[in-house]
Amino acid sequence: MLKNEPYKIKSVRNLNFMRTSERRNNLRNVFFNINHITNSNINFDMISQGSSAMSQEQVSSLFLGDEAYAGARNFNALVRQVHETFGLKYICPIHNRYGGLKLLSSIMVTKDSVIGGNTDLPRPVVEYYGGNYEIFDDEITDFINRNKGNISFIYLDLQGGGYAPFPYKKLKLLKRTADDLGIKVILDLSCIVEYVYQLKNKQDSLKDKSCSELIKKISELGHSVLFDAGQDSMSNTGGFLATNNIDEHEKYRNEVVVYEGLHTYGGMAGRTMEVIAVGLKEMTDGKLMDWIHHQVSLFSNWLEKAGVPLIKGCNGVFLKTSQILPQAEKIAASSFAAALYLTSGVRAVLEGPFVEEALLPILIPRRALMNTQLKEIAEAIINVFQQKENIPPLTLLNKPDFFSEAQYRWVVPNLEVYDFTCEPYLIHSIEHVGMKSRKERKKAVIEAGYNTFLLKSEDVTIDFLTDSGTSAMSVNQWMSYLKACESTAASDSYYDILDSTKKIYGYKFLILTHQGRSAEHIMSQIFIRKGDYVPGNMYFTTTKLHQEMAGGIFVDIIVDEAHKTDSDFLWKGNIDLKKLEALYFKSQREGKKIAYVSYEFNVNMAGGQPVSMDNIKEVYSFCKPKEIPVFFDATRCAENACFIQRRDQNYADFAVSDILLEMFSYGDGATISSKKDMLSNLSGCLIFKDRQDWYEKALKMLPLFEGSFFSGGTSAGDMAAHAQGLLEMVEDRYINSRISQTAYLGKLLRNAGIPIVLPPGGHAIFLDAKRFLPHIDQDQFPAQMLASQIFIETGVRAMERGNVSKGRDPETGKNYHPKLELVRLTIPRRVYTQDHIKNVAEGIINLYKKRETIKGLRFTYEPKKLRFFQGRFEEVK
Repeated sequence: MLKNEPYKIKSVRNLNFMRTSERRNNLRNVFFNINHITNSNINFDMISQGSSAMSQEQVSSLFLGDEAYAGARNFNALVRQVHETFGLKYICPIHNRYGGLKLLSSIMVTKDSVIGGNTDLPRPVVEYYGGNYEIFDDEITDFINRNKGNISFIYLDLQGGGYAPFPYKKLKLLKRTADDLGIKVILDLSCIVEYVYQLKNKQDSLKDKSCSELIKKISELGHSVLFDAGQDSMSNTGGFLATNNIDEHEKYRNEVVVYEGLHTYGGMAGRTMEVIAVGLKEMTDGKLMDWIHHQVSLFSNWLEKAGVPLIKGCNGVFLKTSQILPQAEKIAASSFAAALYLTSGVRAVLEGPFVEEALLPILIPRRALMNTQLKEIAEAIINVFQQKENIPPLTLLNKPDFFSEAQYRWVVPNLEVYDFTCEPYLIHSIEHVGMKSRKERKKAVIEAGYNTFLLKSEDVTIDFLTDSGTSAMSVNQWMSYLKACESTAASDSYYDILDSTKKIYGYKFLILTHQGRSAEHIMSQIFIRKGDYVPGNMYFTTTKLHQEMAGGIFVDIIVDEAHKTDSDFLWKGNIDLKKLEALYFKSQREGKKIAYVSYEFNVNMAGGQPVSMDNIKEVYSFCKPKEIPVFFDATRCAENACFIQRRDQNYADFAVSDILLEMFSYGDGATISSKKDMLSNLSGCLIFKDRQDWYEKALKMLPLFEGSFFSGGTSAGDMAAHAQGLLEMVEDRYINSRISQTAYLGKLLRNAGIPIVLPPGGHAIFLDAKRFLPHIDQDQFPAQMLASQIFIETGVRAMERGNVSKGRDPETGKNYHPKLELVRLTIPRRVYTQDHIKNVAEGIINLYKKRETIKGLRFTYEPKKLRFFQGRFEEVK
């Protein structure tokens, strides 16, 4: 069984958590029928139809094809994949399941004919065409004998409405009987994957069959297959009728043009057919099947342990609300749904024909929810269940034919609300990850010269190399990206990012660059002259290199606690004022200059450690009268602001955005890589508070090294994503969930005795390689080897931050031997779930148990600059 999702998050949809008073008003406005509440007013929508997270391949397929009215290549792609997945030759596209039922009824139903089925779904359309619809149970022999000669067709939803799967043996028997009597059997295989999973695990004779083999085997047991693509193939809409009978297909083709659209698109856009084709291929992945079953099992177990009466379904649970709310009698399901929305913002929807007694479906969108979220949704349901005696029934005000038409009156009760603390976003799209064997991973790392930078991402299962440009962008960021208009002159995106910069940082002047190191280069060239000192709170690789290339002398003035991995000091990023003061007087004596103070927020090389607001103020107060500029490395400024909110009682009630503005007020400028906290995949900038002369000098360097004044080599789309990302990075719920995820990994490792940098930082957990591998000499690069061994053991890619990164002394040629020899486990923003994190920890704990077998490394190729990027190694024999 998988321990975490077989994919990572590619893009997210931010959630809007509403107040209870707002939810109460929403209910009143729609007569307490939550079908009518818009999803922007809902926390979690427990609907599986059309709500899955697409894969990045499905998203990219939205831009494939020709959207032709007739004979689109998208249709041909769908035909090929249906044949590959179901073994069926002839495809009639439809806009969804209801479109298929309409076609079947219009073709086959005659006045007073009988149609049998195992769910109530087809009833309205069958009766519309004059037929009589009967529901039968597993024993359908009586139904056939009673109606012999008058049956138009039999409709079988193999999942029986989602919770009553039709037995496979009886399906085979039904096919033989139907063939003998000339009755058409229509199989609804919209949830075929879950059915196959159950079949493989219940029948030993089928367990070795692949998913594709079983789908084809089952498809042969119907005369036609109805497939709603909003379910297993994870499209938002669409579907098809498929058959191997050319005569049946000809009927579908002739009828589809009347009700749906041309026979080569049937009411679907070309892009939808392409999405379905990709989804049909992906849905047969055994790992995805395992994960769907795993989530449903977890969810139902949590509820059952609390005593909630339910039926476990194929993609969710069905609550027995008549048992929970007997006082609500025949409207128990609607009453429970209203109470659930009122207390938590969770929506459970009743759909289809209105019936007085109904189960309440709580269905899990495929790939869209994390287990942390499912756990809290279960707790929200349990919260309502425990208050069942205090929930008054709804009063029905009309006589609806369908649930969506119902109107109610309700004496709104005072119930205890449930507040969510989980991730404040849904998974919008996913990216498949490498699932290599241990043997394959070992081969890959040897070929990469034991350098994790040189590994192929397709070989990596969980990528903790960096958080730079690896964030999952939000749907709003993608919208901004896609609508941006490219220009080397001024664009709307440029002014959007200028406005966002002023709002978030309070700084007036912005110089765009294609990423952060470009801003470091420009700043270094402008402000540093040969021999100048550049004090900073620990070096960062590219920052230090640009300072030295400009002739500067970097001086580390971080507090001593930063070099002690086992120290719990809360502000390890702080500048030591005494060290700064001593350097200032030294420069005065030598007739030298301090170019500027390089002040990093959430210091990367120290373990992602924050600086305190008091320290920021003190440094600025020292530098301002001496005319020493204070320039921030603000790449992880939001994380630092969040730590101040969490650790400094003076700021506990301040919003992160307000803390950030104050932080920047005690500085003169900043370099920023927007690829980190700003949630963008590319771009960076150099900003100044108010010095126009500095701005003009920096601006003149853009045409030399970067691009136009209005872009600095950044595309309009990336600028737009950067501008939107700035607004999202300071949302309190989001940034706190970000910090909490890192802390969770730190807690798991620390509890197992793994030596890490304490306290856990903001963007990463740093393993202390010296204490993890004390038997390996620092000149044999223990951190580099540990990163390689973590990949071999777990499939997790991490990064060395020690002797290899620090480089060599240019005068002696010897390794610098930094005090910190670390491996960085960097967590990309909004990309991985708690289950991923837990799996990473378990793998490293297993490796720690056999640490004594690990050997050191030596260079086989060593670049002169930034050797950690391209260097290659071999194991010391």
